[in-house]
Amino acid sequence: MQTLALELNNIEKSYNGKTILSIDHLSVYQNEKIGIIGENGQGKSTLLNLIMETIQPDKGHVKKLVDFQYYKQMGNISDIKYETMDPEVISRLHVPEHSSRHFSGGEEARVRLSEVLSGYTMGMLMDEPTTHLDAEGVEFLIKELMHYYGTLLVVSHDRFFLDKVVDTIWEVKNGTVTVFPGNYSCYIEQKEQLKRENEQAYQTSQKEKNRLRKAADSKQRQAQKMSKVSQKQKNRNIKPSRLSSTKQKDTVQKAAHKTAKAIEKRIEHIPDVNLIPEPQKIAFPDSGTISMHNPYPIMGDRVTVTRGDRILLNDVSFQFQLGKVIGLSGPNGSGKTSLLEHIVGNKEGITLSPKVSFAVYKQMDYKLTKEVSLKEYLLHDSDYPEPIIRAVLNNLGFSQNDIRRPITNLSGGEATRLTIAKLFTDPSNVLILDEPTNFIDLKTIEALENLIKAYKGTVLLTSHDHYFMNRLADEVWKVKDKRLESIII
Repeated sequence: MQTLALELNNIEKSYNGKTILSIDHLSVYQNEKIGIIGENGQGKSTLLNLIMETIQPDKGHVKKLVDFQYYKQMGNISDIKYETMDPEVISRLHVPEHSSRHFSGGEEARVRLSEVLSGYTMGMLMDEPTTHLDAEGVEFLIKELMHYYGTLLVVSHDRFFLDKVVDTIWEVKNGTVTVFPGNYSCYIEQKEQLKRENEQAYQTSQKEKNRLRKAADSKQRQAQKMSKVSQKQKNRNIKPSRLSSTKQKDTVQKAAHKTAKAIEKRIEHIPDVNLIPEPQKIAFPDSGTISMHNPYPIMGDRVTVTRGDRILLNDVSFQFQLGKVIGLSGPNGSGKTSLLEHIVGNKEGITLSPKVSFAVYKQMDYKLTKEVSLKEYLLHDSDYPEPIIRAVLNNLGFSQNDIRRPITNLSGGEATRLTIAKLFTDPSNVLILDEPTNFIDLKTIEALENLIKAYKGTVLLTSHDHYFMNRLADEVWKVKDKRLESIII
């Protein structure tokens, strides 16, 4: 018999009059590992805070039968005591020894993870624990959590991590939580099955409505025909012996009208089935002004990249092929970002095709102060026609009504999506994407993947997202020990 670890009953939580969460009942059992997914702003972190009782529900009750630790996405490391941490965990996560005042985001994340993993409680809540971790750090965390003997609830947009760690998915959407058994891949299969069932139900509903409409139209035509015949007979001098025949026709006519109305009522009672919306397919047109023909528009010959007095890459050479997605992998601090900056700056050892036009994505790099609509903002610098602009915005989750909104009214998540849209609609033939999946939700990551696949130029990207890299990269180059090596994929 399973032992209960957590129970949520009749939960309601609202902010500024808007319902964020409405949960009838959820149960979590000991040793269950649950991945929580959903778009930004849907209430995932709110759910964790309700469980930790750092906020209270407006209605309902959270019942905890085990103690939980809580790894927050953003946390304070000033009060962390290193002497209480497990030395093996510190070593495996490469926790830095220098002053915390100079910690990067990745270093802070490793310190806070070391503290959580050094202790033990029967329950653990984690909010985006793979953010800022490199591939080695993610692999270590996966192994730790796979062998964790306790109840785990983790918010994550890392699909590879979710596939390896969790056995249940909670999808938070429109204030409700839907439970899907299995890992992320199982969740996708179930969503595809629901989509197929939705399409089948829609086709069945439409087919039945069309059949009934034809039947109703047929009865209406029959009634109209009888009405014309009956009227002609009334206008003529008919014999008394034929009067009964006319009355019979009037009766049949009324019956036909009645049958038609009954059929129309049946149509009204057939439940409406709405198709699950699909994003518009994008086909970026060729831009003659920035098209390239050089088979290797980016080349490096004996390139050395430094940061201060430190050599990150020493005497490396490379050729990046036209129209390919080039992935750069390697540990945090190995020099991936510095190499991208070296290329964009056309520094020593770099040879660029004369027609190279870069578009560079930077996290949170948006200054949306103009009083213009989303559509106007993108059209201003773009060579693409309005239908392409609309398709890009649609793929990134903006409705046709949204595109008329002023950009100054966007939330942080919406502004990030608009930044991505601008990246793909401004004139360019080389995209530079440095860790683009950090801080964006799964739906936006999938939209970004579709946009990259549709893009007709060359893409250079860094990412610790194993799933993202595997789905997109045509070539992967690994940065390690001051070298740059092409690896077979």
